[in-house]
This record gives sequence, structure tokens and C-alpha cells, in this order.
Amino acid sequence: MYDVAATAFNSTLTLNGAGVYIFRSTSSIAQTAGGTMVLTGGATACNVYWQIPTSMTFAAAGSIKGTIITNTGLISFVSGVALQGRAWAATQVTMDNNQITEPTCAATSSEGSTQYTGTINVVKNVINDNGGTATFDDFPLFVNSTQVLSGSTNSYVANSSRYQVTESNGAGYTASFSGDCDADGVMYLHAAEHLFCIVTNNDIGSPAIIPPVPPLIDVVKVPSPLSLPLGPGSVTYTYTARNIGTVPMTNVTLVGDTCSPIVLQSGDTDRDSVLDLGEVWVHTCTTTLTETHTNTVVATGWANGLSSVDIASATVVVGTPVVPPLIHITKVPAPFTLPFGGGMVTYTKRVTNPGTVPLSNVYLTDDKCSPVVFVSGDTNSDNLLDPSETWTYTCRTNLTATTTNTVTATGSGNGYTVRDVAVATVVVASAVPTFPNTGFTPPENTLVWGALATGLSAASLFFVLRKKRTA
Repeated sequence: MYDVAATAFNSTLTLNGAGVYIFRSTSSIAQTAGGTMVLTGGATACNVYWQIPTSMTFAAAGSIKGTIITNTGLISFVSGVALQGRAWAATQVTMDNNQITEPTCAATSSEGSTQYTGTINVVKNVINDNGGTATFDDFPLFVNSTQVLSGSTNSYVANSSRYQVTESNGAGYTASFSGDCDADGVMYLHAAEHLFCIVTNNDIGSPAIIPPVPPLIDVVKVPSPLSLPLGPGSVTYTYTARNIGTVPMTNVTLVGDTCSPIVLQSGDTDRDSVLDLGEVWVHTCTTTLTETHTNTVVATGWANGLSSVDIASATVVVGTPVVPPLIHITKVPAPFTLPFGGGMVTYTKRVTNPGTVPLSNVYLTDDKCSPVVFVSGDTNSDNLLDPSETWTYTCRTNLTATTTNTVTATGSGNGYTVRDVAVATVVVASAVPTFPNTGFTPPENTLVWGALATGLSAASLFFVLRKKRTA
């Protein structure tokens, strides 16, 4: 609880963190130019209260959050003021072209305690590298026994609650998890968190001798505008999808959680519905936002029986002039495929800032590769990821089986923490190659595998074997 002695509200008031905020005044309060509010870190309009003994007036365009209660006076809004909350006056509430939005408040348990909310998005990835033909529809997904759709965002109670992702009809396929869930698909959701769980299914059919090359898709989402300081309004999202792999992709789809339809505007230059190398597909979607909102899109493409997914999120602030930041990351493995037995892979990760706000505290984590090492990009050495910079990181690891891993980039700006993830698959052959009968048997298989690993041609390999036989 805060006792407000001042009678003027003329600057930006930032509330950071979940909890209940109560402002109690000994007199009337008048908002003037510059009086506005920002809620971050789990603070919600549902849990902000203004207890005013007389009246509260708003004399300049701005925004206010919470429930306003006056005892003997009125509540007065000048034109352009936006309220996210409620206005209860003992006498009257006067308005002039104002937008009042009732917040969606958290549920209350039977014990009466407040339960905050967060979101979970489960994303499916399928690898048919051993002759399988399954698609996403063959693996129904569940969060705590409630079915969900791949790529859809759903809200859940978030008081450190435990949630587990499961699936059905997975016969003939293994399942692995990456992203915010652990190896068993379990995650713990806190207030205002947006979690992602990537579920990868790999077929266990006829062993593959030559590993198929996996695709790699990338999507960036930028809203315009990034903030609606005067209250609810129209926002257009621009989605840019690129092929950053080595094989063309078919069946490219973009699924947004709160904006539809997503319409392809340009980029498919040869009009073959294939996302070719070098093509940049631009999509747009327009919607109306009434409150600060984080929107997510999941892009999917297919090649050689394998899928590739990427996720992009963006926040638009409604009711305040604060501009939220954006962050974007890509991850490219080298090589994309490995022979039987596996080998070393180097991941190159590039972090960019597609927004307008410099990012501080930029940090990367990879669930199946460490350490992630910064290489270059901070051109002015200020430890801020500026919109003009690209920060490059690398990570090297040894893979012995087909692996899908997720890297997460986080950064902060203007009181907001933003995240982006990138998902990449490296395919390892599950069987050894066989050779025609040459009339002799090499004394050790390691000779063949050593020749293969060093990239010897068939003629060179035959020469080595022939020399070994006649020695």
C-alpha cells in the first residue's frame, strides 16, 4: 500500500512485478501532461487500486491502470485519456471520447488466493529419416491431458504450476523435447511467462544409410506500430520467412495465435509454392488490439520428409507511449548431416534487433550445446545490441544421433524482457553403407569408415583396399 501525498500526477509511473498495488491519497489527485503508467514484470491492471477520498481528474491525454474508487467526489476524463481498469465514483464519472478497457483478471481459487496466468505454446517437429511418412496430425498433443494444437498459444494458471506435454499415437517414433520443457516434457509456469515446448518425433523404421538433408526455416515478425499510446487501435504484423538451409521447402505455413488471416504478399518469385534458397516471403496480418499483447507465429516448412519450425513473438504496448523491444536469432549447423557414428557439428548463431530500442543484457542458452561463445558484432563496444548490429556466436558439440536442439536469446529494453528461439535439426545416418563384393574382405571395418570419414572417393578407397590386400 502506498500513501500518495502529492496532489499532481505528471510523470511516468512504472510498476514492476506481480502483486497488489494500492495507492491511497489524503486529497484529490489531478493528472496533467506526462502522467501515464507502465506495467511490467507481471504487474496487471487487475491488481492496481486507487483509493481517493474526494475526486480524481485527468486533464491531459495519457493512460491510467487499475480500479479508481472515489469517496465523495467525481472521476473526470478529458478527451484522449485511456483507462485499463474500472472507474467507481460516489457522484459521477464524466467522459469525453475516452476508451475504458476492462482487464481480463486472473481466476480465484476456492481458497480465495489469486492465481495469475501465463501461456504455453507446444510446437511439433517431425523427422522421417528412416522411411516414415507421418505428419503433425499423426501425433495429437496434450498439456496435462487437455488436447492442444501445434503452434497454438493457450493460457494457464501460473503460480509456479507444473505442466507436462504428452502425445498419443507415437508408435514407430521416438519423442524428444527441447525449448522450455525438460527431457520429460515438464515445465513450470510463472505469472506472465510465455513458454515454448518443441516436441520432435523421429521414426525408427528401416535404418537410413544416406541421411536426408533437413530443411531450415526462419521467420521474423515486426508489428506496426509497436505501441498505441492513445489506447486501442489497429496493428499490422509483417512476417518475413526465409530459407536459411540448403534444400527447397514445400508446404510452408504460418500459424498465428491471435491474428488471422496471414496473407502472403510477395516473395514466391517463380510462383511454384516452394520456398527456394534465396527467396524471402513477406506475409501480413492486421488486427485490433485493446490491451498490451504478445503475439506469436509459428512457421513450418518440409523437405525430404522432415519438417523445420521457427517461432517469432512480438509485444505491442497499448495505452502508454513506451516502445517495447524486439529480438531475433537464427541458428545454422555445419554440417546438416553426419555419417553413421556421428561427429562434430558447429552451430553459428546470429542475433539481430529488428525493433527500434537498443537491447541490454543479451544472453543465449542452448539446450543441447554449450558453451555458446560470443564471436563478434558489438561494433561500438557498448554492450547494447543496436538495431544496426548483428551479434555472432558459435557452439561446437559431438552428435552421435539425429538431434533437434533449441537456442534461446533474451534481451531487455524499456522495462521489457523479450525472447526469441531458433530450432535446428542435424541428421545422423542410422546404418552403415554396404559395398559390392570385390573378392576380398578388409581386415577391419575401421579402414572403410576411416576412408568415408575423410571423404575419399570410390576410386581412392578401392586403391587403398587393393594396396592393403597385396601388401
